[in-house]
Amino acid sequence: MSAREIHVIVVGVSVAGIKVAKTLATFGKTGGYPNLRITLVDRNAYHYHALGAPRSIVDKEFGKKLIFPLSTLLTPHEADPYSPKHRFIHAELTSVSATNVILSDGQSLPFDYLVLSTGARNRLPANLRSSTLADAQEEAARMHDTVARAESILVVGGGAVGVEMAGEIGHAYPDKSVTLVHSGPRLLPLNFKPAISEGAVAKLKKVGVTVYLNEKISIPADTPFDCTIRPLTLTGVSGREYTSDLQILVTGTQLHTEYMESLESALGTPLRDARGALLVNKYLQLDSPQFTNIFVPGDVNNLPAGAKFALKAAEQAASVAQNLIALIKAPEAGKPAVLKPWDGSLMNLILVPIGRNMGVFQGMGLTLGNSWWGDVMARNMKGKDYFLSQKEKDFPPRKP
Repeated sequence: MSAREIHVIVVGVSVAGIKVAKTLATFGKTGGYPNLRITLVDRNAYHYHALGAPRSIVDKEFGKKLIFPLSTLLTPHEADPYSPKHRFIHAELTSVSATNVILSDGQSLPFDYLVLSTGARNRLPANLRSSTLADAQEEAARMHDTVARAESILVVGGGAVGVEMAGEIGHAYPDKSVTLVHSGPRLLPLNFKPAISEGAVAKLKKVGVTVYLNEKISIPADTPFDCTIRPLTLTGVSGREYTSDLQILVTGTQLHTEYMESLESALGTPLRDARGALLVNKYLQLDSPQFTNIFVPGDVNNLPAGAKFALKAAEQAASVAQNLIALIKAPEAGKPAVLKPWDGSLMNLILVPIGRNMGVFQGMGLTLGNSWWGDVMARNMKGKDYFLSQKEKDFPPRKP
């Protein structure tokens, strides 16, 4: 058993952050490192299961279940519940140095190891903007009510989330006018087969969604697109006009990594790419030889788009956690840690529910687009609850 004091800070309690933190907390409890402390830091007091956002905008009770408090995430993993080692800080990361992080509440926290899993942010209603748990619950309910009141809805962006949102709305509200506009030649990521897109288009039409492809919408910069009813006419490059009460933009994610500016300035070298993604090496460490104790799993790193899926974020987090454990154990072992690179595999499976009963699937050598087998796979594997039942296992049981 080691008596060393070890402090790991995990900033961003995302899919990746949760996986790293829980793995390390379990290791500290059972692996002979009782003085391993984990500090979780997040700008929100809750974790939002964003995979379920398409269902939440048409099912208010389901939406309530997607929000989890962060303060008790690691409570079951304390070696001594009467003397807790781990803590959660509700604050935003403002800057990083070689040894400390600075938070928005003024705290300066030293670390032995740092995990930056701040993720990427979607626009409303694919994610939430509230900071507190109570406000998040109100925001989710408001977005549901907004969708219910709108008579005509325009969804811009034909990736998986855009297709799922349009499908859920079309299925739940057959009398609404729902239009999905996508700038590309087919729906869903282009690394999947055309039959998946063709099936998605056909099944969206079955739930009353009108689909336009190869149509880039001109988005006014002065419009917030905050899931508020706002009658508006937008124009596509074709000249076609799209008039709707509610506009939902699902056109890519935003990275907020301004916290690296001071470190980049001190080093005189960039640590981010043009998008703001953090540069990483094959071990998912920050790509600088000076910072082998800083790891970056998940959407905030500069891996390709095929790695930007929840499943891949969890795989990256598992790799990071095992390398951190190797580094932590190295002094007792009396030899340098042997790190293992992340395998670099990209997503080759896609499940996209379209409403409650249909969907498309590609994976395991199968391409099920316009087939009823695609409906079966998407409905039973994801459409049932958008993996909420799996997410609930990450957190302590909810209070009645």
